[in-house]
Amino acid sequence: METVSNQKTVVITGCSSGFGHVTALHLARHGWQVFATVRKESDQARLLAEAMAVVPGNAGRLVPVMCDITNAEDVTGLGQTVAAATPRLAGLVNNAGTAFPAPLELLPLDELREQLEINVVGHLAVTQALLPSLKAGHGTIINVSSESGRVVFPITGAYHMSKFALEAMSDCLRIELAPFGVRVVVLEPGASPTAIWATSLQRAQTKLGGRDTRAYATLIAAVEKASARRAATGYPPQLLADLVLKVLNSPNPRARYPLPRQTAWIIALRQLLPDVWWDRIVRRVLKW
Repeated sequence: METVSNQKTVVITGCSSGFGHVTALHLARHGWQVFATVRKESDQARLLAEAMAVVPGNAGRLVPVMCDITNAEDVTGLGQTVAAATPRLAGLVNNAGTAFPAPLELLPLDELREQLEINVVGHLAVTQALLPSLKAGHGTIINVSSESGRVVFPITGAYHMSKFALEAMSDCLRIELAPFGVRVVVLEPGASPTAIWATSLQRAQTKLGGRDTRAYATLIAAVEKASARRAATGYPPQLLADLVLKVLNSPNPRARYPLPRQTAWIIALRQLLPDVWWDRIVRRVLKW
């Protein structure tokens, strides 16, 4: 592979759909060399075809890479692929993620382990594999967290646990990597019309099929309705892609970026309210 620009190379995980997919194409359009991870060959082919359409004459700027971030061999291979292309990496966007909504009482522990493996451990594995190149390039690590990493709602407890852990990991990395010139930034998006929740709800119904959920039926229905409503009126994924480009181009980005503005308000409200008041509001809204 031909060596690419040292200052314009970024790795983005989880590019099969949603935020990662949109962001990979957006950065390629703006002149970045993008290594975009996907888990299926069909997604690899589709992303490459779209890149050829939106970046005429420069489709090679976007390189779809088959990589399961929970597979050690895949992550090692990703690091080798990037190192062979450039010794200096300008950015890493840890975006891959999944969600498994269920009452914690009924949550299969294997699902919790998988949630944490993908949303936390996998991100650290990719970060470790790419840190030599990020240090050489004084790059920026962007961890895509969520408002769920700051504010907790019922039924999505496993997802919150993973995002709270990602926030803690980011805070630690930010301090540890500062002397090496590597910046660590957290994005905290609110609800958006991506496929993650629809896919996750279908998966949860399959996994919980043999468990008695009647005691939580009212709460589950209320959370599903509220989540669908927020997603339907949420911001477009392009807003996050624009923010990623802004952060990567900034020499001194902030540590955290909630988006959109409504998400910042929700986080601030949660920080201000006593726990008992917050609990009452959530239970009243969900009629629980």
